[in-house]
Amino acid sequence: MSAFDKIYRSAIPMKFFTKGWGKPEVLRKLVENTEFITRRDRFETLVAHESPITFEQRTVRKNAVILEGSFISPFSKALPGVMLPENELARFQLILPKEWIPKYRPICLQLAGTGDHTYYRRRLFLANRLLEDGIASIIIMNPFYSKRKPRDQRGSCLNYVSDLFIMGGALITECATLLRWCETNGYGPVAIHGISMGGYMASLCATVWPKPVSLIPCLSWTTASVVFVDGIMAGAVDWDTLTKQYFADSVFSDCIRPLIQPSIPEKYRCTGTLEESSLEMHSEPSAQPTVALRSSSPSELDPVFNSNGTTANETYVGGMVSGPNPSTLLPSSAPTSVLDSPPSSSPSTVQSDVARTLFFLSLIPLKQLGDSRTWHLPDALRRPFDTSIWHTGISYFRPWPQNISNISNFISTPPDPEVRQFLRELMDYFTHLGNFSPVTDPRLVLAVTAEQDAYVPRHGVTPLNKLYPGAEIRILPQSGHVGAYLRNAVWTRDFRQAITDCLNRQVELHYGEPGPFRSSQTKETVTDTRKP
Repeated sequence: MSAFDKIYRSAIPMKFFTKGWGKPEVLRKLVENTEFITRRDRFETLVAHESPITFEQRTVRKNAVILEGSFISPFSKALPGVMLPENELARFQLILPKEWIPKYRPICLQLAGTGDHTYYRRRLFLANRLLEDGIASIIIMNPFYSKRKPRDQRGSCLNYVSDLFIMGGALITECATLLRWCETNGYGPVAIHGISMGGYMASLCATVWPKPVSLIPCLSWTTASVVFVDGIMAGAVDWDTLTKQYFADSVFSDCIRPLIQPSIPEKYRCTGTLEESSLEMHSEPSAQPTVALRSSSPSELDPVFNSNGTTANETYVGGMVSGPNPSTLLPSSAPTSVLDSPPSSSPSTVQSDVARTLFFLSLIPLKQLGDSRTWHLPDALRRPFDTSIWHTGISYFRPWPQNISNISNFISTPPDPEVRQFLRELMDYFTHLGNFSPVTDPRLVLAVTAEQDAYVPRHGVTPLNKLYPGAEIRILPQSGHVGAYLRNAVWTRDFRQAITDCLNRQVELHYGEPGPFRSSQTKETVTDTRKP
């Protein structure tokens, strides 16, 4: 588990669900209408109401056209009274390149991670870079963030547990509306992408679309329950309030809880230990063969690797936990990032490296971060963010999270087992991918995960490749949740490369042509003179 994740989490004071579970009638309404979201054949009846899209602002820049649009969330029409007036209006930003790849108008829907309130961060760190590959983006505003945030909500911390499920239902219907708009206006192939919470939401949104769509969830997994019950975010849950409400009102235990049984289909119930879950993940019988390429030297290492029971000193490049047959793989692009061999570091060296890095970052104008892929950082500046320092054997940092736990938001006393189990069951019922229709083509699922992710633990959880045989899973070695995000925001291209690779795969499998999207190559382009 990443020490850096623990340190970062302890430094951010936040509490989720400070107002409790939500109104029992709202929870009951959500439960009773779940099948309209989880079953693709019933979904169309839920979103039968057309939601006209309005574009309010158009900005022309050197290499892009940026439009801001909105529409009434279909979820508010389907389940009146569930959404608040503040978040009923769905908002998004459309970023179109002025030059496209011939024959295609690829577009990527980007969903927000926790704390990503506006369009700016996703536009700066990903959408602007995808423009160079000829790929457009739709950046969707989260229903509980920014202009859609309830007035009494503090920051990113949801007031009620039910807010998370309303968020998911709203995003599913809103993504379907935008996908339909893309199809009508000639955009495609289409990808859905998100990081962290956005990865979960992207996975849910892909399940209702009846046609092939590329799905690229990053730093997420198959259910949100582990985040709030088993991960370090469990320390941010207001267990006291949840416990008081649960035992004060029997409606939760006597009425709501029986309605959500079983919370996970039996075939997807994972009761194994960490070792058993890991073994299942790396040896799924229904998955296609694992691909692993031996690296010739540490300097050629790519942060995408495969661990399939080999010895610790073996290194792999471009490997997959499970994925398409090697003969059908698209040509690999050049490595997108480099992780050096673990340096020998003393505590004093680490501290000085951290200080130098923070000073270095403070001198960089924010407007230059979009071109950060061209940076040539010296080792002294790269090492503080390197996985070998933050996530492995530095004894100086290992006890740090435990030492500061008394002054952080980690759980001081264990929550009541019954309350904890009820939260797990609710989360699984509404977010476990096993409860949703499978994606149309699981070969178009490409997940990027962090090996040492403390926010999204994967042990004891149904592996993605069991739910979607043929899906590709890329693991960032020895990386934590926060570290993986920071590195991809600043200098690596793991997420961007996954998007282009997955779109290429869609073109190859469903258009019968070689994938045209090569972020590291010069491409023939055409100018788009259409107005959306």
